[in-house]
Amino acid sequence: MSSDSSLGASSLSESDAASNPPAKRILVVTGGHRVAIDDFLGAIAAICDERGWVWAHATRPSAQRWLTPDFAGQWDVILLHDIAGLALKRGAEPLPIAPDPGVAEDLVALLDAGQGMVVLHHAISSWPAWEGWAEAIGARFLYAPGRLRGVDLPSSGYRVGRFTVQVTDTAHPICQGVSDFEIDDELYFAPVLTDRIQPILCHDADMSGELFQDTFDEVSNGASTGVTCADRAADGGLHGGSRLMGWTTV
Repeated sequence: MSSDSSLGASSLSESDAASNPPAKRILVVTGGHRVAIDDFLGAIAAICDERGWVWAHATRPSAQRWLTPDFAGQWDVILLHDIAGLALKRGAEPLPIAPDPGVAEDLVALLDAGQGMVVLHHAISSWPAWEGWAEAIGARFLYAPGRLRGVDLPSSGYRVGRFTVQVTDTAHPICQGVSDFEIDDELYFAPVLTDRIQPILCHDADMSGELFQDTFDEVSNGASTGVTCADRAADGGLHGGSRLMGWTTV
C-alpha cells in the first residue's frame, strides 16, 4: 500500500484461519473533506474487531489507484467516506473537477466486475462534473447549483437532528438483524434518483426545506448567511425532500 494507507484490525492465527471462514476484507477510503478521522476510524476498527473482519484505510488522492478493475474482488466491500472531484475551501465557491482520463472508465469497470461499495454520508457529493456517478449511486448532494438529467438544480442543504431510522425492506440481506433505531446525525435535502434505487432504510424526520441550511451559502461565504432550502419544489426525488436514508442501486 501507499504511504498514506494503513492496515488495521482483527488478526487471526493460522489455526483460527483453518477453522473459520475467511475474514471479510474492507477498504475504507477517506479524503477531500474534513472529518473527525480518529473517531471515524475508531468506529470502523471496533466494528471489524467485533466481527473478526480485517480492514485497510486509504486516503485521497492515492486511494484512487485501488478503485480499478485490477483489484475487483480483493475487498469484500469498499467503503467510501470521501469526496472526489470537488475542491472545497471555506470562503470560496465549490469547484467541480472532472475525472482524470481513465478514472471514470476504471470506476465503471470496477462496478461492472461486481465490486460491492458502500457510499456513506457526504460521499454522495463526489464527482459533480460526472453525471454517470450520480446514476451509479442513485443520488447526488450538490455543494453548488448544478445540472442533473437535464434539469438545473439548486445547491443542496443539510441539518443535524435526532430521528428514527426505519427498516423498509426487512427481507433484504443488508438488513438482516437490523431493527429500527434512533440516531443523532446529519440529514440531506438533495436529489435522489428514485428510479435507480431499491430503498432499504428511511427516517421519520421533518423534511421541511426551511429547516435545512443551504450548503453553497455556508461554504462560499465561509459561514451561513441564513439561506435555507425553503420554497423549493421538494418532490422526494430529483428536487430533494426525500426521507430515504439508505438504498441499493439497480
